[in-house]
Amino acid sequence: MGDVLGLIPCRGGSKGIRRKNVQPVAGEPLLAHTVEASLAADAIDRTVVSTDDAEIAAAAREAGADVPFDRPDELATDEAAIEPVIEHAIEQVREADRAYDTLVLLQATSPLRTADDIDAAMERYREADADSLVAVSEDHSYRWGETPDGAERLNYDSRKRRQDKAPEYVESGALYAVDIPQFLATGDLQTGRTALYVLDEISALDIDRPYELWLADKILREWRQ
Repeated sequence: MGDVLGLIPCRGGSKGIRRKNVQPVAGEPLLAHTVEASLAADAIDRTVVSTDDAEIAAAAREAGADVPFDRPDELATDEAAIEPVIEHAIEQVREADRAYDTLVLLQATSPLRTADDIDAAMERYREADADSLVAVSEDHSYRWGETPDGAERLNYDSRKRRQDKAPEYVESGALYAVDIPQFLATGDLQTGRTALYVLDEISALDIDRPYELWLADKILREWRQ
């Protein structure tokens, strides 16, 4: 696994929730919860925030993260994919500091994923001898699709009790890990042998809509004190 770089991408633009990454959640900017989890994780050697936005950069530094470069505007649009953002961050850090062996991508929109989750995920990554890892949550939902002949079930051929269903897994967006040389060679976060790390439903919360921001605030203030 070697040296591990934690990367938190936080662009300034957000259409679903304006200025989402610096919206207050339990008394702190949203992104601060992920910065603090990364800093507290034993598995991560350095925590870097990639942003194009001065307010976000200031909030990230206040929370304890490094913000050693500015993200180019072309990598901060709605259409920009995450892979070039990661490549840019790796290159910037390597040129200014040193090369890292493993990257852990932490989305700021997952404030309920903890340092313990990060460490457990990286232990899973190591034990599985994996080249990449994806954080997921269990899902037992019946899924349907529309066809010209009517709706059809996409999974589970008959109705079963929840405990009798083999779980499916939904990508949470909370955490990814990847071997950096393999990522740079393939441009793919899920490269080589991929391991899964299962988060509980609460820890996997990904904030995309206003009520999810409210929910995260409520959980952190009244449940996870």
